[in-house]
Amino acid sequence: MARFTLISAILYLSGLLIRFTMPETIFAILEEAGLVGLAIAGFYYLFQLFKRIKRRMLWKVRNKIIISYAFVGLIPVSILIFMGWFSFRLIFGQVSALYLDNEIRAVEDLVEDTQNAVAVDFYASQARTGARLLELLQGHRARFINDHPGLESLWLGLFEQKASRGAYKFTGASPDGSVGLAAIPLWAQKGFHGLVHDAGRLYFRSVTPLRTAVPALLALQIPFDDQVVRYIEGRTSIDLSPPLSVNPTAQSPGQTGFFQGGGGIGTINWMHIVSPVDWQTGSTMRFLEPSLSLFAITVPLDQLYYDFYFQETNLGQFLLNIMGFLVIVFVLVEGVSLFIGIVIARTITRSIQSLYQGTRRIQKGEFGYTITSKGADQLDALAGAFNQMSQSIAGLMTQLSEKERLEKEIEIAREVQTQLFPRRIPEINHLQLAGLCLPARMVSGDYYDFVPFGEEQVDVVIGDISGKGISAALLMASLQSAIRTHVIYRATSRGYEQGHIGEAVAEINRHLYANTAADKFATMVFSHFDSTSLQLTYCNAGHNPPLLISNGDVDRLSVGGMAVGLFEDCEYEEETVRLKANDLLVFYTDGVVEAEDPRGEQFGEEKLVDLVSKNSFLTSDDIQKLILDEVGSFAKGLEQRDDITVVVMRVGE
Repeated sequence: MARFTLISAILYLSGLLIRFTMPETIFAILEEAGLVGLAIAGFYYLFQLFKRIKRRMLWKVRNKIIISYAFVGLIPVSILIFMGWFSFRLIFGQVSALYLDNEIRAVEDLVEDTQNAVAVDFYASQARTGARLLELLQGHRARFINDHPGLESLWLGLFEQKASRGAYKFTGASPDGSVGLAAIPLWAQKGFHGLVHDAGRLYFRSVTPLRTAVPALLALQIPFDDQVVRYIEGRTSIDLSPPLSVNPTAQSPGQTGFFQGGGGIGTINWMHIVSPVDWQTGSTMRFLEPSLSLFAITVPLDQLYYDFYFQETNLGQFLLNIMGFLVIVFVLVEGVSLFIGIVIARTITRSIQSLYQGTRRIQKGEFGYTITSKGADQLDALAGAFNQMSQSIAGLMTQLSEKERLEKEIEIAREVQTQLFPRRIPEINHLQLAGLCLPARMVSGDYYDFVPFGEEQVDVVIGDISGKGISAALLMASLQSAIRTHVIYRATSRGYEQGHIGEAVAEINRHLYANTAADKFATMVFSHFDSTSLQLTYCNAGHNPPLLISNGDVDRLSVGGMAVGLFEDCEYEEETVRLKANDLLVFYTDGVVEAEDPRGEQFGEEKLVDLVSKNSFLTSDDIQKLILDEVGSFAKGLEQRDDITVVVMRVGE
């Protein structure tokens, strides 16, 4: 962003220079491009500044509590106050509009009352000539002006129908010689009084028919002008900003005055839209242009409250006293709440600051550091727990060191055990070998071994020690030592006569029985393969029977006896099997068939037999990898519960 800002600044300065030197060139657009880039950079840096300020302010718990208190307490209260103020202004604004509407209707009523008075005098005096009627108009106008100063613009006119069913013609008016109204539309000839709109102006007009020898109409009119505005303001203290229909020469029509506002807390600013009658059609104009019908109102709140809302009653003052009392109570409650919130916030932040200082001391290695707590709340309980933690950290560190030492020793044991497994696969004529052990833990209780005798013979051993972990690994080492010491060297000196395999297993049994605990034992399969005769001699001591796959048939090698190490004197049988080319032998431990999926179902021997039978054409290495992959896929990522060992033998051509 720094590079972008620099480029934008260069573009802006370049464009500014070009505009002053060559204002007509198109390259002056560089100034606008640079300005846009600087605006984007400005917004970016403002956003980054906001993030930094936010991060610094919200890092302390005290600031978070204050902000949360503002959101939970102050902001809702502020919104409530604003809504109350807005509702108050809305209600009293509408009341001010009704107040103005009442005054307008009062002027309408004055016009109507004057008209009725003229008509009554006309009928009482039995005036039958226009001249007499005009005298009545002059008298009533003088009395009206005397009674209502400020409404001097009152006009009274007489219209007569000279011909039968002809139009009404203007015959005279008061004041003399004035023509306030040229004609009366047909719809108003039956009688009318109210506010009308005529030729862009507002008028108070009243029309009533007179029963004379010659049909006549009496018309009264007061223009809604500045005089009427001042008359209403003088009666009510309302400050009006009239529309153009009242004062065509005004620089600020009504709606402009409304949006300009004015006044203060004790003043209501509102608007009122009048709905006059169209003088030409007689229909009410509800959607007149706002510049011709909108009055801006400014009225003192106390006058509106007392003179209009609660006129001639003490209820208004009583309600004001109640509201004032509630406001005082609200302010006191809010102040007490704020004080309590500050005290609680200080208590919380003080405890958190103590905990923070304690953790910093622990980081520096001061494990004996404790926090002083005097209260009995949850934070003080947390401080007590921190003190207990700091006191026990030293012991935990000692235990951790001991655990690391044990893990290192176990790692050494695993490396040593790895050396006990065959380092390489021996090369035997007419035989493919493959073997692998996957420990469930760092060390394994499974065992397998290849002991070659030249290129013609080999011993294949697989075993499973009871239990897991270190104890099983030690017993596995003991089993390997017994096989290597008591069997291999002896077999080298005596050869492999009939019964040797069973005798070797019996010696291993006696060795384990004498050198292990009573609850420790092992299962194993000891076998000897001779490539010259393709014969396999084996003894199964309680182990999972190896699988022999020959020409699609599956045999299980189960001849032998019980597990070794349980009883001192046990006899073991052996069996010799003649193999053929392409025969397959699979040795495995129970970790293969007892592997479980997430539902708790075991892999089972049937799946293993089916898997090996369908893929018996593969090499020894491929079959071994296939078995391990299928078991892992079956478990679907579950932790391995037991050691898994697989040894595969395939007889070659």
